[in-house]
Amino acid sequence: MELNNKALVICDGKVKVADLPQHGETKIVTHQGKVKRVKWDEGEEF
Repeated sequence: MELNNKALVICDGKVKVADLPQHGETKIVTHQGKVKRVKWDEGEEF
């Protein structure tokens, strides 16, 4: 069984789970105290 790092976001009783990228940034954007969106910016070392 392969274990990956995960992002767990909870807002208004809703739960989202997503795998985190190997290299990159994950941004959680909020608006008026609620989660609006989750953005992933993946990259690769050169």
